[in-house]
Amino acid sequence: MQRTRTAIALMLGGLFLVVPALASAQTDPTDAEPRDQIVLSGDVQVRRGQEVGEVVVLRGTATVAGVVRGDVVVLDGPIDVTGQVSGSVVSVGGSVALGPSSRVLGNVLAHDRVIAAPGARVDGDVRQGVTFTFRTPIEALGEFAPWLAVWFSVLALGLLLLLLGPRSVDAVAVVAHGSPWVSVGWGSIAFVALPLAGVIGVFTLVWLPLGLGLLLSLFLLYSVGLAWSAFALGRVLWHEPRSRALAFVIGWAILAAVAAIPIVGGVIWVAGAVFGLGAGIVAIWRARGTAPRQPGAGGRHRQGGKMPVVIPETASEPQPMIAEREMGQEGAGL
Repeated sequence: MQRTRTAIALMLGGLFLVVPALASAQTDPTDAEPRDQIVLSGDVQVRRGQEVGEVVVLRGTATVAGVVRGDVVVLDGPIDVTGQVSGSVVSVGGSVALGPSSRVLGNVLAHDRVIAAPGARVDGDVRQGVTFTFRTPIEALGEFAPWLAVWFSVLALGLLLLLLGPRSVDAVAVVAHGSPWVSVGWGSIAFVALPLAGVIGVFTLVWLPLGLGLLLSLFLLYSVGLAWSAFALGRVLWHEPRSRALAFVIGWAILAAVAAIPIVGGVIWVAGAVFGLGAGIVAIWRARGTAPRQPGAGGRHRQGGKMPVVIPETASEPQPMIAEREMGQEGAGL
């Protein structure tokens, strides 16, 4: 348990050191390239004189008075533009308001109304009452689309694993908490060995189907490891015997939120996949030698052992007639 606490403390400490550094880098005025603004829940304000890259808000509002070099996308909330947007303005579940000095070089799309003041300029199409299909918001998200696709796929996969094998996921979490460094070691080996084995199989005629199948299933295997890591992290905060699903969602939300930070997202994905794969490999290996013992099942006795003798209750007391016969015979002998 002490090793688990130490590993978790090191991981969280590293995150707390990396996140402030990245946050300060985003606000560093010496950077030439404008930074993206990605918010899961809350408001984004681009003030007058400020310049940013992409603006993506899952739930909240976006107010643009400065310059946005990319797109402005809000999944659930309104958008207010009085500055300049070089890309498109998309409100999947809200409205869009354009001020008199606003300039949008792309399209303006909104599920509700689009209110444009006199003097507002839009070079693309302006459409309101748009019903967004699955493909439309994904294309509008731009660089944010991979994060959305990867992490919501991990969410669905983890819930499916809990439904199909809840005890197996519990065993992986036990290994992750009890042997964290062993899990990291085996996970690192598997992370490198699996694609290498697939490449070797592709270049051999006999193992060609196996190699292709292994290479095509790498993302699925790594996603399974990531889901196992999320469950193990959730169990640290949401202990047994409380809900497995809620524990997984808590761990998934933490990892997904941290992975939304640029550059850190790839590190979190690789670390989660490695750690989860290693814990799963160790759990499967340990399960090989612990066959379940069925009650009432027969088995072989060890050579040289003695069989237990069962004495019936009726034979616990000597029969009177036999005792008298023996006494009579002994008396006759005397």
